[in-house]
Amino acid sequence: MVNTPQIEHLMKQLESEDNDAHQMAAIQLIELESDALPHVIAGLKHDSSQVRYLCAWILSEIGDETSIEPLLDVLTDDNRLTQEWAAKALGELGDARAVEPLIALLSDKNVDTRRNCIAALGWLGDKRAVEPLVELLSDSHAGVRGTTAMSLGELGESSVVPKLLPLMKDDDDWVRIRVARALGVLHGTEATEMLVAALRDDQEWVRYNSAWSLGELKAVSAIKPLVRMLNLDPNPNARRGAAEALGQIGDDQAVEHLIACLTDESDIVIEAIDRALQRLGYTVE
Repeated sequence: MVNTPQIEHLMKQLESEDNDAHQMAAIQLIELESDALPHVIAGLKHDSSQVRYLCAWILSEIGDETSIEPLLDVLTDDNRLTQEWAAKALGELGDARAVEPLIALLSDKNVDTRRNCIAALGWLGDKRAVEPLVELLSDSHAGVRGTTAMSLGELGESSVVPKLLPLMKDDDDWVRIRVARALGVLHGTEATEMLVAALRDDQEWVRYNSAWSLGELKAVSAIKPLVRMLNLDPNPNARRGAAEALGQIGDDQAVEHLIACLTDESDIVIEAIDRALQRLGYTVE
């Protein structure tokens, strides 16, 4: 049993302006687990936003269900990091009690509150969140739209794929990136044509994630566009994505094209080609 003065000292250290000092104190409180729990929960109401967010982080690491109600109370904290760690903790705790309160906050005026609750609902994996989240795909804030797409992917509800497709043309790069990824996670075969078109997107990570999703879909119809991307895309990450997708699709017609690109100037592309060929049953000598 750890004595109270020691815990109180560590709690006081959370106020330190020295990053190493308050981080070390937080780690020690995490290690104390249940002994520190009442003090850390009380710290969620501290005047210092630094202490509040550190306490939310500590609780996310301890993972005790007694912290659920206090964490719900700070989801509307005016400090972004406190909100973020509280939402993360609630998502990781996996307790269904958090679902309805999180859904209720999806209409909050604060963008960070909406975004953090959306993320937590994705981590919780409760299908009650699907319909309320779909409504946020038209939110005016790009961060909300993108996080919603990501969470809908985590919820695994393939019926939302038609609702995600229009966002592949969103003006915001990160929205398109997250939607492209979610479509693969959800195995949305009806998205194949739009994902192929996105292989020409101006943003490299949209192209990469579109290729990744086409690989997940095992879209044989995408082989030629992926081969073109592997040969002509100026970005090595995008070319790497094309190679990985060709290996994932698993069709032998990609083999000769992969071999031909082993002269690529980028090591990460060559490594991806090597892995793809091995997946297809070919060993590069």
